Amino acid sequence: MENATSLQGRVALVTGAGRERGIGAAAAEHLARAGASVVVSDLVPAGPGGEEAQAGLEATVARVRAAGGRATGVALDVTDAAQIEAAVEAAVSTFGGLDVLVNNAGTGIGVGEFTELTDDQWELSWLINVMGPMRLSRAALPHLEKQGGSIVNVASTAGVAAEAGYGAYTVTKHAAVGLTRLLAAELGPRGIRVNAVAPGMIHTDLGAAELELVAASTGATIEDATRSVVESIPVRRLGTPDDVAPAITWLAQPGSYMSGAVVPVTGAMVGLN
Repeated sequence: MENATSLQGRVALVTGAGRERGIGAAAAEHLARAGASVVVSDLVPAGPGGEEAQAGLEATVARVRAAGGRATGVALDVTDAAQIEAAVEAAVSTFGGLDVLVNNAGTGIGVGEFTELTDDQWELSWLINVMGPMRLSRAALPHLEKQGGSIVNVASTAGVAAEAGYGAYTVTKHAAVGLTRLLAAELGPRGIRVNAVAPGMIHTDLGAAELELVAASTGATIEDATRSVVESIPVRRLGTPDDVAPAITWLAQPGSYMSGAVVPVTGAMVGLN
């Protein structure tokens, strides 16, 4: 799916890229393999967990460089407008511009029964999963339109279907899909393409939490819940970040006619309603 030079000379900013087995880290590496210079970003809290988060960010930068790419890392809380502006500026000042924005940062804090979720869970889900991509897209817009840029939003199958127990996560991922289609319609005349990927059951930290949710809701063990989920996927395995990253890289390539699309990466998983 990837061309080794398809993004040569382009600059990409990837959010939520500081987790070793995350989609963002894999996307950063695949974009670099296609020739892009990459700004790797993720939340680095000032208090507890900050050192670990910074180490994760630096590990992804090292991973990109080991793949032969150019990379720099920046702390980015997608709920902080000043940090959003700083991340965009880091791309421009370090690599000379910004051509690709991958809105991958997200949270599953809003997963839960509708009647049990608090207002704080709803609000934080909205701030991270919807307002974050919106603000980043707005901040990146003046740079993306200079030579035909691309935005790729990481949505979810929860953004094209609904299943009990997923609460605010479902609502915000539906909003992310709506944002993708709106921006594709409005920014197309300005030379910017906007698409999304909708991953299914992917083996990440968030995916592990989802399996725990399945186990809790069915009274099964994690092992039995995982086995049941795998049996429901025609390819008979969970996905990995390296299954999603090539789709992101493909959508990021310049000159494509693809815009406004939501690409499923699900192993042909069915039952979406």
